[in-house]
Amino acid sequence: MLEEIKDNSQRSRDAYLIFIALACISIITILVLIFQSYKLNSYTNNEEDLATIQLLDVVVPIVYILQFVINVAAIVFFVRWFKRAYGNLIRRKQPTGYSENGAAWGFFIPIVFFYRPVTTAKEIFLKTQYAIREYNSNLRVDTDTSFIVVWWILYWVNSFFANYASDKREAAFDITTFVDANGYLIISEVITIISILCALYVIHKITKVETLLRETNESVSEIDEIGKAIV
Repeated sequence: MLEEIKDNSQRSRDAYLIFIALACISIITILVLIFQSYKLNSYTNNEEDLATIQLLDVVVPIVYILQFVINVAAIVFFVRWFKRAYGNLIRRKQPTGYSENGAAWGFFIPIVFFYRPVTTAKEIFLKTQYAIREYNSNLRVDTDTSFIVVWWILYWVNSFFANYASDKREAAFDITTFVDANGYLIISEVITIISILCALYVIHKITKVETLLRETNESVSEIDEIGKAIV
């Protein structure tokens, strides 16, 4: 007997909302960095400009701390959603390469985190559709997983470029180099937003097939119950 799949819709919404919050804080960060660069470039050695620059020196770290907290929350919410989505494949007796916990830990194990998340994401998207087709032979399986590959590539591009931009900021020693470093940080935030949009698309695509599987499963269960009642 097949184990009942677990509803993943709330976890999907939670992950979606936290990523939107992360995109919003990235936009705020861009605006703050642009304003800081403007004030530095237009600095005229008066008390008002100095006070504004000193205030920004406090605001920028606070924004980054807030961004860090939301980013950690986004990782937690995403992995929770991802783990259940993968676990539902196992509950539907689909052949999988890893355990439910193995799919989640794949995001954190050194070396493994370079490849396992993208392979398990592909498994979720494709094998959820295979599970649906067991009930509905007319289903046309969408085998295009390029959006998952793009998401994962952008994730790592974003990670490496963010570290590079941070190093530029640490190495800044005057106004010119500081403003130059801010330019790299702004580019990094733009890449972050694009990466977030890709993550949202991955959540959307997988949630769509998950919802169809759950609805199909519920319909089959209802038919089974009616059959038992007639017997």
